[in-house]
Amino acid sequence: MITKNILKYTQQILLEKKYSAKTITTYLFYLKKYLDFLENKKLIDETKSVEKFLNYQKENNNSNQTFNLILNILNFFYTNVHTIVDKLDIKYKKVTKQKIQTLTKQQIIKILDSTKNEKHFLIFALSYGSGLRLNEITTLKIKNIDLKKNIIKICNKQGREVRKTILPENLKEKIEKFIINKKQTQLFFLNKAGKQLSERSLQIAFTRALIRAKIKKQTSFQVLRHSFTTHLLESGINIESLQQMLGHKNIRTTKKYKKNTHYNLTEIKSPL
Repeated sequence: MITKNILKYTQQILLEKKYSAKTITTYLFYLKKYLDFLENKKLIDETKSVEKFLNYQKENNNSNQTFNLILNILNFFYTNVHTIVDKLDIKYKKVTKQKIQTLTKQQIIKILDSTKNEKHFLIFALSYGSGLRLNEITTLKIKNIDLKKNIIKICNKQGREVRKTILPENLKEKIEKFIINKKQTQLFFLNKAGKQLSERSLQIAFTRALIRAKIKKQTSFQVLRHSFTTHLLESGINIESLQQMLGHKNIRTTKKYKKNTHYNLTEIKSPL
């Protein structure tokens, strides 16, 4: 099978197994790299070749996390597509758990104050103020924002509600102004061509916002959601309620944020 056909067949299986579009893109990217490596090095399609490819990636300063990702992809390939083995006999690398990055409330205010673009302001404010993921921002529809109840409904691709989260009261006026004369069924945020925003464009916009706010921290758009979670925990919110708002299937995911919280003892009152 030539590379093009292999990738096409793999994509078909990934779709059948209901993998997300982002995951499929990642899987096909690294699989193509592996197949090209086999062709360029004139290697036989076998487990030893996988080891050589992984070592080659390691030599190119790829992290243990990337090593494990590629191994995961090739395990999928050899057990679901090109079934020559039950499972690759290669051990995963140990990954050091990184602390979840957050911003302070003062840094968030700096970002919002320095963002004059109305659309970008609302994007950053909703991600921090409602805990929205990047893909939830790009797929958010006007009809899913309830201005009366101060609630945002998060829906899947089929339009079925998967969870609800809070809508900041102080954004209502800006939102009402932003959606005036727009159809309820359309996306809340659109690009200049009237189409869905790309996640990449928002990441770039956020990086520029960090520079404007003179925040030197190397971080990503996701830090806004992380900060939302951490700041709510510090305010004393019930962790089960927060889990529901965030859409975490396992409460252990929510509890990880507890390591990031800082409490001011002077603000804590004794129950006596």
